[in-house]
Amino acid sequence: MVIGLCVLGILFLFIDFLRLEIKIIGSRFDHFFGKLIWPKEKNTLTAATHYVVAAFLSVYFFDKWIAIAVLLFLSLGDTAAHIIGVRWGKNRLDTEKTIEGSLACLIICLCVSFLLPQPSFIVLVVGALVASLVEFFPFGIDDNFTLPLISGAAMEIMVKML
Repeated sequence: MVIGLCVLGILFLFIDFLRLEIKIIGSRFDHFFGKLIWPKEKNTLTAATHYVVAAFLSVYFFDKWIAIAVLLFLSLGDTAAHIIGVRWGKNRLDTEKTIEGSLACLIICLCVSFLLPQPSFIVLVVGALVASLVEFFPFGIDDNFTLPLISGAAMEIMVKML
């Protein structure tokens, strides 16, 4: 799995590099996939690239259950944040993210924490809280990259402390 994610990450980075640097490839990419990417991704790495690279790094560096947790936090929590934030979000703090969306992320991440057998529940709750904060606050890097890596690092530190 690690090798597959590594190869996929390199492939996504390579495609993004070609898309961004070679005009004809960029226009072909836009023709086929333009409706699938955000306007902010037109001149930078796509969210999919951030996601795949973060998945590889999570599986490579983190304990198996922490990697599973952060990838579920990302795929379920971040998705819930977007859906709830777009549909019902009204309260913002100088960011494109909404408090309602981030609360949805937290609730989903806490639900995931209840379902996982490892690591300890307190470690998972800390990871869920960190994931929700990372989802809410802009770090200048796509949260598909930062959410699993920062929440995973927080959980790894907690495991070492307990």
